[in-house]
Amino acid sequence: MVGQATPSQRSGKAGRMAADPKELIRERLNIADVIGEMVVLKPAGRGQMKGLCPFHSEKTPSFHVHLDRGFYYCFGCQAKGDIFDFVMQTQGLGFGEALRLLGARAGVDVGKPTPKDDRRRDLFDVNGVALAYYRSQLAGEALAYLHGRGLTSESIDAFQLGYAPDGWDGLLKHALTKGVRDDALLAVGLLVENERGRRYDRFRKRVMFPIMDAMGRVVGFSGRVLDDDQPKYLNTPETELFRKGELLYGLDRARPAIRKSGEVIVVEGYMDVIALHQTGFVNAVAALGAALTEQQAEQLARLDAKRVHLAFDADEAGQRAVLAGLDQAVGRRLLVDAVRVPHGKDPADAVLEGDVDAFREALAAGLSEVEFRFRRVLEGFDRTTIDGQRAILEELAPVLTPRDVFDPVAAEMRRLVVDHLGMDGARLDAWLEANQRRQRPLSGTQVRGMRRGRAQSDQVRTVELEIVALLLSRPGQLRGRLDSVLAALPERVEGSALTDLVALCEEAGYDGERVLLGYRERDDGALVFERVLALSREEDGPRFDFDAALTKALSRLRELRLEARKETSRSRLLARREELGRLLEDPGTGSEQRPAVYAELQQIHAMLSAREAERRTRVPAKHGRGRRRR
Repeated sequence: MVGQATPSQRSGKAGRMAADPKELIRERLNIADVIGEMVVLKPAGRGQMKGLCPFHSEKTPSFHVHLDRGFYYCFGCQAKGDIFDFVMQTQGLGFGEALRLLGARAGVDVGKPTPKDDRRRDLFDVNGVALAYYRSQLAGEALAYLHGRGLTSESIDAFQLGYAPDGWDGLLKHALTKGVRDDALLAVGLLVENERGRRYDRFRKRVMFPIMDAMGRVVGFSGRVLDDDQPKYLNTPETELFRKGELLYGLDRARPAIRKSGEVIVVEGYMDVIALHQTGFVNAVAALGAALTEQQAEQLARLDAKRVHLAFDADEAGQRAVLAGLDQAVGRRLLVDAVRVPHGKDPADAVLEGDVDAFREALAAGLSEVEFRFRRVLEGFDRTTIDGQRAILEELAPVLTPRDVFDPVAAEMRRLVVDHLGMDGARLDAWLEANQRRQRPLSGTQVRGMRRGRAQSDQVRTVELEIVALLLSRPGQLRGRLDSVLAALPERVEGSALTDLVALCEEAGYDGERVLLGYRERDDGALVFERVLALSREEDGPRFDFDAALTKALSRLRELRLEARKETSRSRLLARREELGRLLEDPGTGSEQRPAVYAELQQIHAMLSAREAERRTRVPAKHGRGRRRR
């Protein structure tokens, strides 16, 4: 047949393809598996997956991977390519090195590397030589120090700890025997060159912590002294491989747990990370500095982390200092809380000395950065006045406005505003949506309309009066219609407009005209008369459906009453949560009581989170449709 390859042609083509290492790698590796190590991918239709783009900062996933065709494309920044392009762009590699990296993974021989592609790989290899040397030197005093701190042999091996012995050229001489030149050692920061041109080992008489990138490759080291010498820790300087602000110690081991839980514990020390992993907190990493950077937060967000526990300082003043100094780009991206480490210890000392349960409780009771920011704003205004509430809402509007369909920071700030300012959630959402379309100063009248008690009761009362007006617009059917309405509602509420209508009907013998006149002296009478008159005009129109209008009003009333019951239940949960929080802070609460308190707190948190998730599935959908129309 014309256009159909013969068996021999297919065999020849397959042979040529098999001889091409690139094609063999494409056949053997799933592009989603490779990309999925850096980006959390979720199904996005047949043969496609999507996630947050690793090449630009975004909140809504626009990075798509086409599984069958083996390429990716970002609708946000237009980044595109195949499996090789992805590795080259995310790891800063040349094609030859990317080919060798993926070839090793796929079990494909890609041939001899070219000198041009060798430099970066050589630098990783240099660090590998140093790592092997340091590990071989770990014995005696240094090993005893690590065991004395409580680390097990398994943890020491898992994190590949080592020792740089005392001396000026131990590593330098060893590296020369392995064919590594001193220029290469200098390039990765393992040597220091003085003003006279003499080169010597940077790390001496220190326990060595190898620092890996997200792919598990050694990019640098940190060395800790065994005595009181200074500096206590010495890090690799900034190099082609080692960029401190972009690295998180332990991330290569913590990635699966972070993805699974959506939470990460960030500490200051390398020893803290190892101790936490050893005691079951396998989602722990360390920032290589005093604060979490935007680049580090970006890495965590790509792993689908939602909440960050900062276990930096032990006391409350330290907690507040950590949150006050937090980069706002980080606080706007992730839910952050500052953890008060038990008994004023470092995390490593706390968990290795038996306070594992207390540390777990401390994670649950951390000081929320969102709440910290909220309370700082409250301190500047009088929240008991309309003007004060207006100023607070305007100050918090940028954080309250969702940046994505599921924005955990905005959702948490919204919860605090609703709970502490007494705002009606639905009306707050409506104002935020309108404010995003067109920003205008918030008026006192708008604030009054958002206040929860009044807003909720106003809405219920308005719908009830609409039903009253509908019934009175058909005076001849009043008794039968009213009985049907009362039967359609689950309970009779004392003081409601419908309860008042029943009393007036019984007093007037269900004479519709007399009942209507009875509203003349009532506060709501004007609204009832206006609606009855309006309904009389609407009934003359061809499209008016009385039964449909009544059914719709009843449905809305049931919905509002259900929301009111939910709000009452939510208030009880919040009150109980505060009570449990006080119990945990009370020194008199015994250790035997704490597990039950912690378990109940977790249950309440889950219930409140489920309610918030249910609300978010309703509100942002409308918000997203509005954006698409523009």
